[in-house]
Amino acid sequence: MTLPAGGSDKVTTSIALRDRAEVVCEFARKTIADVHTTVEESRLQVAVCRRSHRHADKLLSRAITRPPRDIVVLGGSAGALRAVKAIVRALPADFAGSMFVVLHRDPDPPNPHGMAKVLASQSALPTESAHDEQRIEPGHVYVGPPDHHMVLANGLIRLEHSPRENRFRPCVDVLFRSAAMHYGRRVAGVLLSGTFGSDGTAGLWQIKHRGGITIVQDPNDADFPEMPKTAIDNVAIDYVLPVAQIGEKLTELVSTPADSAAAMPPRLLIVEDESVVATNLQQSLTDMGYHVIDWVPTGEAALELAAQEDPDLVLMDIHLAGALNGIESARRIWQRLQIPIVFCTAHADLDTLKAVQTTESYGYVVKPFQSDAVRAAVELALARREKELR
Repeated sequence: MTLPAGGSDKVTTSIALRDRAEVVCEFARKTIADVHTTVEESRLQVAVCRRSHRHADKLLSRAITRPPRDIVVLGGSAGALRAVKAIVRALPADFAGSMFVVLHRDPDPPNPHGMAKVLASQSALPTESAHDEQRIEPGHVYVGPPDHHMVLANGLIRLEHSPRENRFRPCVDVLFRSAAMHYGRRVAGVLLSGTFGSDGTAGLWQIKHRGGITIVQDPNDADFPEMPKTAIDNVAIDYVLPVAQIGEKLTELVSTPADSAAAMPPRLLIVEDESVVATNLQQSLTDMGYHVIDWVPTGEAALELAAQEDPDLVLMDIHLAGALNGIESARRIWQRLQIPIVFCTAHADLDTLKAVQTTESYGYVVKPFQSDAVRAAVELALARREKELR
């Protein structure tokens, strides 16, 4: 086949243009790929910065709103009275905590109030033998009377002539256990010198388990080291201190930047497995002036984050993505951390309501949410919890 005159030149030109076009296209594809890579890297950097900012914000919030350890329980046996005298002597007159003392003692002493009078002579704080149904006041020292267990519950002291525990009445474990159950993270438990090894150990474990602080007198400093040693062997103790340092540590734990904490908005955690619902609720609560720590889709994540962040309130859906439903998640959060729960769910049937009644529920809001209803539920729950903790 013979090409017409000039045809070969046109073919050559066409091929050259095609090759050049392919080169240009390849260059454009590489440029676009580079742009996509740069954009993706930028997005990752932005995400890292946002996470870093959120983490810093959470750390700041936690530092500012550290809960006070204003329920202080002390227990011991032989040699403990000397230790308690040294501790109360070290407390300042403006000590804001309420202190409760239980020591193993004669069930029928000549002067039932003698120990309280001895401690009162050493303390700048009002110090007295506790009596039944007595209202707890800050800045006071209450001494458990002989032959009665001292129990703390709902802002009151209760004295019980119930059976002995660990062979004793009063028993250190009874006081520690009741404080842990009702005041959780607010409790600082102190175990002092004593010869009967096991009493106080189980109570300290309960305080630790519920988020409180545990302190044990250094066995080398104790007149009788058996009780402190047993606790150290069985509980993850926060502080092992000589008695000369315990009063100072308690003052540090009770003191908290109250003014700064009061200026912070309530901190909320949302547990919701529908992302659209969760983000809308988060935005709505933020617009109301609350600080939403985050939202998580599972009960497992809620337990972990609640322990880390210590929110003032949890808004809990009932049907969640994980193995734990909202009912069980709420129950565990309350048992471990004593954080109030408001349920937010689309279900209002009788079975669901009965299930909610098995928990320490502080409120119930039905989807779709109305802003006024959510605000009312949150405010009522926060007010109720504040009243309980006074």
